Amino acid sequence: MNDASPPGANPAYALRKHPKQRRAMATVTAILDAAARILVESGYATASTNRIAERAGVSIGSLYEYFPGKEAIFGELRRREAQKAYAELLAGAHPGHPRDAIRHIVRSRLRWMRRNPALYAALEAEVPRHAIAEVEAEISEDFLSASLAFLGAHRSLLRPKVELRFLAEFLARVVSATANDYGLRAPEQLDDPRLERALIDMVERYLLKDDC
Repeated sequence: MNDASPPGANPAYALRKHPKQRRAMATVTAILDAAARILVESGYATASTNRIAERAGVSIGSLYEYFPGKEAIFGELRRREAQKAYAELLAGAHPGHPRDAIRHIVRSRLRWMRRNPALYAALEAEVPRHAIAEVEAEISEDFLSASLAFLGAHRSLLRPKVELRFLAEFLARVVSATANDYGLRAPEQLDDPRLERALIDMVERYLLKDDC
């Protein structure tokens, strides 16, 4: 990883520097874990840098060595959680047919949300959008690039006759928005097999031709 924030990143919402040594990594992990616990327990407004440092067991100076403020902490927390989801998405082999890809994407998304629904809901509902906008844009672009390559390789099987970038963005938003709504408003239904099946069916019917 680079020592500093990427060019163009808002320094208020980014790490001052990325840890390389094991001890430094442990410090950053402790800060993020503490921020996550405070967020779930009492909300974003209560998560001052002093409180996060105390909960993490690190000095406030150590916290500021890596983070300029709480916005950067929660931006990095969001990045960490999203990277876990992205890694899980990429870990499911490389399906040869779009039906397999659709099922894997939907199942991975729902499975990730089931693991810590309280943290996911808190990140969505409590953390201001400006604190995570750059993080989400970065991760979304990575996923979009992979989706475009896959859809382009299977163009003949697709029903919609639209530009592939629009199609990739639309499908990503449909799956994310549906999963997000359940995660925020009905998390107990994330384990309902009917939700997974209905979301898969909806995407397959829109995306794929009847004879494939």
